[in-house]
Amino acid sequence: MSISQLVKFSILLNYLAFIIGIFRYRYFTKELKTFFYFVAFGVLTETYTKFHQHFIMKSTTPIGHFYFPIAFFILTLFYYQLLNKYIRPIYFFIVIGAYEIYCIINPLLIQSLLEYSSLVGAIGALIVFIFSVAFFIKIMTEAKIEKLSREPLIWINTAVLIYYSFNFFFFSLYNLRVIASIELARIAAGFFGVFNLLFYSIITAGFIISKKAD
Repeated sequence: MSISQLVKFSILLNYLAFIIGIFRYRYFTKELKTFFYFVAFGVLTETYTKFHQHFIMKSTTPIGHFYFPIAFFILTLFYYQLLNKYIRPIYFFIVIGAYEIYCIINPLLIQSLLEYSSLVGAIGALIVFIFSVAFFIKIMTEAKIEKLSREPLIWINTAVLIYYSFNFFFFSLYNLRVIASIELARIAAGFFGVFNLLFYSIITAGFIISKKAD
């Protein structure tokens, strides 16, 4: 499978997770509904990206500058709902505020709208990764879930942990890859496609078992 085919297939899985989420929405807890909005925003972004490439410009780098702050806000809200009794809410508000301010400063002073927003992506990925680890620590400390495999939030958090741990390195090393060689950048893009595919596959599974969990 070529890299382009891999990327297209992972995008299709994004849409599949969204469609399944629509049908399972009535079974979702408050937290799962918030995460579904993250998936829906991903579908909206992918749809607009196609429109952007066809009618505005081929480069999609400006989209990332708008996608990252909104996606981060939704994911932070998701983890706030999961961890608000474990981590003081003020810390979530500080993190959201600081990150969103940086997302405004970045295109103005550091990476222009025509540059890939790798710094914003790396910082956001690291914070979300920390949230996902904190949730697993909370689960292990409380030990309230008898069968982890039947809990949708475990599946969702596993997907987030795997995907954003990879994303941190992907975004952090972005500029180095581009400078090193085009071939290395293609290989990295292939890995990104694989992890994106894995991400939405696990999310889809989590959405599917939500009926059984409730």
